[in-house]
This record gives sequence, C-alpha cells and structure tokens, in this order.
Amino acid sequence: SVPLQIIISRRQTLFFHSVLPMFSPTASVRSSCRRWMETVPPLEDGLDLTATASSLRSGHNPSFYNFKRSVAIDSSALNSFASEITDSILANKSLDVTEWDADGWHYTGAHHFGGVAVAIECAVENKRKSEFKELMRMERVALYILAMDAINFCFWPLSGVGGVDGSIKEKNGLEYEHLAIALRKLAEMDDATDNIYVTNHPNIIAASSYELSPSKLAAMTPNKLQSLLQPHFPPSTSSQSYELPNIQRRCELLKELGDGLMRNHDGSALSMISKANRSADALVRIILDSFPGFRDYVDTSDIPNTTSGWETAKSSPTVIHFYKRAQIAVADIWAALGRCQPEFTPFADSESSYKQLHNCCHFTDMNAVTTFPDYRVPQILRNVGVMKYASSLAKAVDDQVELEKSGLDEISIRAATVVAVEDLVQKVKEKLGSMAVMDDSAINRSKLDKLSEDVSAVTIDWYLWQQGEKLDRQNLLEPHHRVRTTYY
Repeated sequence: SVPLQIIISRRQTLFFHSVLPMFSPTASVRSSCRRWMETVPPLEDGLDLTATASSLRSGHNPSFYNFKRSVAIDSSALNSFASEITDSILANKSLDVTEWDADGWHYTGAHHFGGVAVAIECAVENKRKSEFKELMRMERVALYILAMDAINFCFWPLSGVGGVDGSIKEKNGLEYEHLAIALRKLAEMDDATDNIYVTNHPNIIAASSYELSPSKLAAMTPNKLQSLLQPHFPPSTSSQSYELPNIQRRCELLKELGDGLMRNHDGSALSMISKANRSADALVRIILDSFPGFRDYVDTSDIPNTTSGWETAKSSPTVIHFYKRAQIAVADIWAALGRCQPEFTPFADSESSYKQLHNCCHFTDMNAVTTFPDYRVPQILRNVGVMKYASSLAKAVDDQVELEKSGLDEISIRAATVVAVEDLVQKVKEKLGSMAVMDDSAINRSKLDKLSEDVSAVTIDWYLWQQGEKLDRQNLLEPHHRVRTTYY
C-alpha cells in the first residue's frame, strides 16, 4: 500500500499542475524580447523606429524605464528584406536552406554497425534487430548533438586579446564547423568496433565505448577534452591559431550533461526527448530544467549580476529570456532525426517501451521555437539595414571592442534579433499568402501554402546564418559584436 502522505503529495502535485500555467520557454523568449523593444525608450532619437507612443504607455514593465535600448528595427528595411526572401523562395521553390549534413560536418551514425559483427543479446528476428539498430543510431546522434550544443559558444577569444580597450590582438580561426567535425570524428571512433548491446533495458543506452556516452562525458577532464579535440582541428600557423577557448568551462558543461542524463533520464538521450511528447517547446523546458548551463537569461533588476534563481526567473517580469543553445539543440535534433526522416511505423511486436522512441524527434510545434540570438544573425540583419545601432554601439562593434556580458547593449542586440526575425517570418508569410489568394490555380495555391508552412523562425534563422557565412567568407560583412559568454 502507498503511505497516506505520498497519496496527498501526488494529489497536491496534480492540483498545482492543473492550476499553475506550465512555463513555456519559447513563449517567454518572444514576449520578453518584444516587451524590451516596445517599452524601453531609445538611446538616440534616430533609433525610435519600433516603439510607439501607445506601446510606451500600455502593457509596459515599469522597471524597464530605467534603461535605454541601443538598437532599433527599421520597419521599411525589414519589409524590403522580407520581399527579397520571398522572391528567393519563389525562385528556388523553397527556402534555400541546406539539410542537416549537406556539408559533411555532422555525425549521422550512418556507418555505425556497418559491416561489423554485432552481438545483440536477445533472440529476436532480423526485423527487431534492424529496429534496435536504428534506435541506437538515433541515440548516438542525439548525444552528439547535445554534446555539441553544450559547448557551442564563443570561439573567437584568444589569450592574445589584450589592452584596456579589449581590442583584438590576434585571430582565432576556429569556427563552428571545426568543432562539429572534431566531435563527429570522436563519435565515429567506435563505429567500426565490435559492441555487445543489451536490449532488456527499458531504454536505449549507448555503449560505454562511445566517446560521447553520458558516462564518458560525466568523467571528462579539461586535459582529456583537449587531447580528444585538438588533433582534429586545423594546424595553427604563424598568423592564425586554431584553439578551443575556455576549455575548463566547456569541460564542466559536458560533465553536467553526462551527469544530468544519468541522474534524470536513465542515461538515455532518447528517453529525455520522448518525455517531451513530440513538443519542441517542452523539450527546451526539459533541457533547461535538467542542465543549468543552458539557462540563458538576464534579470534586468540585477544587471550585470543576473543572480535570480531559476524558479524565480521563469515567472519574473524583469527577466529577458533567450535560451539560444537549448533551442538550437532542439532544432538540431529535429533537423537530424525528424525533419528529414519519414515517420517510422514500429513493428507490431516492438517492445512497448521502444514504440514511443521511434518518432519522438518529429516535433509538432517547431513554429514555437524562436531564432537563435547569437553573433551571425544580428550581423547580417545590421548589414541589410534591418537593425540600426546607436552611434556608440556601432563604433564599439566596428572597432571589435568587447561588450559587457548581460549589459544593455548585448540585451538590445539579442532582443532586437528575436523580434526582427519574428516580424520577418510574419511578413514573408503574408506575402506568400497574398499571392496564394490572388492565384486562380488551386495547384499553385497549394504550393504557395506549403511554401508558407515551411517558413518559421528556425528556417529563417538557418537561411540568414547560411547567407551570413557566405558573405563573411567573401569579407563582405562588417564585424559582429563580441561578448565573452558561454551562451552563444
């Protein structure tokens, strides 16, 4: 029998869950960033491009009046840019976004089990073995993505950054793709080894030989991480280094990831993902609750310390939410294991605990996820005139001077990025929708509707990021802002 106090506790839990609204991290990002842009007065008169008299008088957070925002959104430039994106969609018959591993950077698990005599400890038919192998591939890819996005931040600093002005004295050539490729090579290390997998466990658990398994991550040390990654980076030259900065903090975040998966999710990434019930927003929330290192927010009542506790931050009206790495982890999982893969119909005799895992990455609410406010997207939005910087901020960014972490300039850049992409999505959808209304052909209307469905903050972010990467390689972009942060 269950003790009375436990029964009462469960009833209380059910009661509170039915009364208190569930924290939605993606909705919090949208609402807090828009509130910042619409209620905080501009630093300069020329920046008053988004706030209106009515928005400053109603629905505001009074504490925001202590601040001045240094970024504005030019609605005319945004509309023009939305037209340019719409024209590109029509010309390409899709939003020009590359697939998850089009460049060969990422781990896909395609060669795991390939040509290897793998012993599976249960007498099952070949179809069941095939089913298990696919779930194990998904588990390994999900662990790769979580590990990558746990340490996917701030590649540019070097020990050569010096001077009281924080100006850049040396260049670090390390980029996102170098980290993605290095981690891919670690993930592939045991692809061609004999492994014995036990399938009587209720979850899919990666073998201990997998370098990105939770047990390996939990035991990570800075020296070990350095020795694993550095050999896979390009060799440094006399003019350019390739090194992963802040190795200590990155090691701590990987340990946190491994510990959190083992403590809260039975050591299985798919177990964690399945708890979201195919909701991207729910998975962002689960990641934030499980791994404190992903909690990317600023409490404006305590700038620059931002020390409010997590439970308080969820509902505080003074908090600006961003959650870049948590959201991009969910988007990467969707891109790798949901978006590009057909939904799987489990075999009738599949283990009941495994059935829910097959399609757990086919999220039904990807439109809830916002853009990922980091360096590249605001850089390109400024380049096309959508985002306008105050003169003091523009000079600091152009001179490559570091901005204060969680300072007003950084908040303004990131909040404006979220709002600008949200408005771009709306404008592009409106333009495609108006074309569908005017088109006499039902077939063409259907195609336009499908094109519109594919436009979201996530796909627009990918589009902007890819355009920015191309322009940056051609040296056609002005510098991006610089902040020493572990959040992007």
